[in-house]
Amino acid sequence: MKKLKGVGIGAGYFSGFHYDAWNRIDEVSMEAVCDLDITRAKETADKWNIPAAFDDPAEMFRKIRPDFVDIITRPENHYQLIELSVASGLSAVICQKPLAPTYKESSAIIDFTNNSGVRFMVHENWRFQPWYRQMKHLIDAGDIGDRLHSLYSRMRTGDGWTEDAYLNRQPYFVKMPRLLIYETGIHFIDTYRYLAGEIDSVYARLKKFNKKIAGEDAG
Repeated sequence: MKKLKGVGIGAGYFSGFHYDAWNRIDEVSMEAVCDLDITRAKETADKWNIPAAFDDPAEMFRKIRPDFVDIITRPENHYQLIELSVASGLSAVICQKPLAPTYKESSAIIDFTNNSGVRFMVHENWRFQPWYRQMKHLIDAGDIGDRLHSLYSRMRTGDGWTEDAYLNRQPYFVKMPRLLIYETGIHFIDTYRYLAGEIDSVYARLKKFNKKIAGEDAG
């Protein structure tokens, strides 16, 4: 069986969940990790038995010639890395959410990847959780009637309440001017789209309870 050759860009807190998952897929062979911090890239590669580590994604693409890349970085550099991936001849790109800092840039990424012919995917994984799949099955089967009447949620990030919120795993969260919807709420929004279709309009009432962080933490 020919395996797909994959590489990852990013060796931060959440990257471990990605590399662990790729290692459990028989059809995939992860060949390299790239991070601006080469020490962190090497440590991540060693932990997940990945053969190579780089601090330059262009060099990684030239030397490894992968089939796909998993971009596991902060949203500010997604567009640049997606453009580089496409220019390097990769056939598929999967990118962490949030896709981009703004709606305009997100739309530009979609236009660019659609025109490139590269298969492009975003990590919106909640819709694949089994309870939501079962809800979708019940909706499609008409078991709750012919329409959804409401979907409602109230939320507050449970890991951001304390004075040292996020400092031990994702410290950049503390200074982000937008937080709850930008980083977590989009999971709910995508799940609602999966269950009920595209959204016509949206509004939010947001608050900040933890004064130690810059962005909103309740909605």
